Amino acid sequence: MTNGDSIIKDLFGIVDCSLLSFSEGMENGKRCKTIHLTYDGPVPPECAMCGGKTYSHGRRDLNIADTPMGGVPTRIVITFPRRRCSLCGNLWQPTFSNVNEKRKMTDRAYADIAQRSLRTTFRDVAEDYTLTHMTVKNVFEDFIHDYEWRLRFKTPAFLGIDEIKIKKIGEVTVITDLEHRTLYDMLKGRNQQALTDYFMSMPDREQVLWVCSDMYRPFQKSIGTAMPNARWAIDHFHVVMKANEAIDTIRRDLQQGMSKRSRINTKRGLAYTLKTRRRDLSAEEAMKIRLLRDDPELNPLAVAFDLKEDFFDIWDENPQSKDNAMKAFDEWERNIPEDKQYDSFRTLAQTVHNFHEQIFHYWDCPIAISNGYTECANRLIRETNMKGRGYSFETLRGRSLYRKSNLLSIINGDRYEIGPRILTNGPLFTTEAIDTDDPTEDEDDDWEPFPEPEYDVDETTGEILD
Repeated sequence: MTNGDSIIKDLFGIVDCSLLSFSEGMENGKRCKTIHLTYDGPVPPECAMCGGKTYSHGRRDLNIADTPMGGVPTRIVITFPRRRCSLCGNLWQPTFSNVNEKRKMTDRAYADIAQRSLRTTFRDVAEDYTLTHMTVKNVFEDFIHDYEWRLRFKTPAFLGIDEIKIKKIGEVTVITDLEHRTLYDMLKGRNQQALTDYFMSMPDREQVLWVCSDMYRPFQKSIGTAMPNARWAIDHFHVVMKANEAIDTIRRDLQQGMSKRSRINTKRGLAYTLKTRRRDLSAEEAMKIRLLRDDPELNPLAVAFDLKEDFFDIWDENPQSKDNAMKAFDEWERNIPEDKQYDSFRTLAQTVHNFHEQIFHYWDCPIAISNGYTECANRLIRETNMKGRGYSFETLRGRSLYRKSNLLSIINGDRYEIGPRILTNGPLFTTEAIDTDDPTEDEDDDWEPFPEPEYDVDETTGEILD
């Protein structure tokens, strides 16, 4: 290898090529650098297929994109010979290291575009490379697909499941690690068969001990089929939320017999107050509740407010004792007035009976299990989708799951396990892995620590801060 060849290899990672020329010009109204290389590697005199003699079949140019140099888009043009076999007609041309010929760019440009696409829009990346935004989108999706086998997440012991609806994509099932507050995966759709197939293919699925979700019944069969050691706990916020729905039903029924002005005033003054916790009422809101008790027409709202508060207190006043919580629920159900006006609370009581085991599993779980982080992840996924408007599911999943440092690490190394380890002490809030000296880990586990996350997280809510 000549000194010139060595420089080309060091600069671009391309071997068997030497520099011909360097030029600058304009492309799509923007300055662009072009580096001309020529192939000077070995040329086979015989056909690799049949051994026949080859003859020259002209020269061609391979035009590829490279990472910007000094902020200026850069192109590399490699001129190379071609040989054709005189016997079988097989055509030979050289292959180039560190070049993605499918996408017509260097491997480092391929990776750089994928990393930039996590931080900014496809159009902004396309501007830096003088490519179309659709090309950047396709590169990002190709990269995620090519390297997905290296991006493996540890199977959580505490799994959260929820769904969101994304315009142009449809229903998306979001799966999180509740113990470490990280996004684990996203699945298109949420029908029972799709969920069961996914969970059956999950590695180490026997390690899942708890699953928290809403009251979507198909979860029960999927969890029972695929996770032999898991127990299903229904997120208690989804349960107590139904008490607010019950009180809204009673308020709307009362408003049916009111004049338009009274109905509007009641809605404006009470819709929010009735769903506020007693401990959070302002002095003015507390006065409104007291006035309801003295008004024969509106007194049912005060009774409904008390029923709602007592239902919330099942969790608040019995944080440790499952038996006391179950007794508190039985007492609450007995105290529902017989008047048909309060049927919405009887419907709530029936819902608790229908999911009695799963709801009261809340007290059996070793952590105060909640799907709050999954709801937070849903919001972040929606925000990610809004930034791009019209992402495909694969693009949205890639942008949500993977981080810049993750992608950089899989390029520079071998197989990596991204995500927190179950034995790691302390909570983790991102998909970034951290270092550990835990002697229980496998000695051949070839992973390295990643840089610190590029954002701050509220340790109480798990939300990413601005």
